[in-house]
Parts: sequence; structure tokens; C-alpha cells
Amino acid sequence: MQGLNQILGTKSHLKVLRVLHRSDEPMAGREIQRKAGLSNRAAMMALEALSEQRVLTVEVTSTKYFYQINRKHFLWSKAVRPALEGEEGFWEDVRKLVMRSVKPRPEAAMATGALARDEMSEEATLDLHLLFSTGRHRLQAYQCLERIQKRVDERYGLEVDVTFMDKRNMDDPEFQLLWKRIAREGVLLFGKLP
Repeated sequence: MQGLNQILGTKSHLKVLRVLHRSDEPMAGREIQRKAGLSNRAAMMALEALSEQRVLTVEVTSTKYFYQINRKHFLWSKAVRPALEGEEGFWEDVRKLVMRSVKPRPEAAMATGALARDEMSEEATLDLHLLFSTGRHRLQAYQCLERIQKRVDERYGLEVDVTFMDKRNMDDPEFQLLWKRIAREGVLLFGKLP
């Protein structure tokens, strides 16, 4: 049996499954389309294909089609759901990796970029920003850069860019755009932002 080929055959199938996985209630096709960021045609084709595979159940009303995950489907429960749940634990796993890999431990760790915006691409990079209490701690932590890069590559298959800051240099002009980006899209892994 190679049912995963049909279930995960296209990016639009996966986007639809992600949206429905996060929902406890049946959803209308247009709502799924909007939340998945798909064209009407791509969403409808994915919904039809997934319904034919019985991964989705469909409830038809007089005006709309409502879709929901068929939680009894074998491949959903054994393969797809665990994979999506693993994906949801990504930032917690990154938090643990940073806490284990960086010594001295930063006061705060943030992530930005395509991954933080949920825009995974082929060349996605994990952009980490580490804030230390002192310049001395920041300089000591530079020694961990290679270790972080190696662990991120091994665990996630990603490149990593790390910004090291301390409370004394965080207000420097070179970091002002970074702080705006952190405010707009950042994921706080741990600590407090000043």
C-alpha cells in the first residue's frame, strides 16, 4: 500500500491537511482555501482528492460543503497526524536545542525569518537572535556557533544564522531593523524582551 503518495501528493494537499488538523469543527471550502493560502482551483482539487481517499469527510448543506478530517483513517492516524503534531513541536524543540547548546545561556532567544512566518521554502534558514546580559557572555557564546550550526543541520536539515547581542549593544543602529523585525514576526523561544 502506498496511500501516502495520494494523500501527500501535492503541496496543496498538505496545506489543506494542516488547516483541518488545527480545527476541531468542520470547515467550509472557502475558509479552508483562505487559511491555506491557496487558489480556489488548488483548494477544490485538493479537497476533492482527499475526500476520494476518505481522509476527509464531507457534509453537504444546501449552500456549502463542509470538510473535516476522518480521524479513523488508518494513514491519518498512523502517519499524517503524528507528522503534523511533530511539526507543531518544532519551536519547543529549537528552544531546547538552544538552551543545551549555548553556554553561557542567553537571557532571551528569538527566531525570525521564513520559518517564523510559516513560509517554509527550499532554502529556508533558521534565523536565531540571542541576547546576553553582558558583552563578556556574548563573546563566550561565540564559541558555541559551530556547535549550534552542526546540531541544527543534523536535527532539522537547515542552515542557521545567529545574531549575538548584549544589553549594552542592543540599541546600536545596526540592530534597529532587527528589533523591528522581531516585533513584527519574531518567535520568542525563551526569556524576556527588554
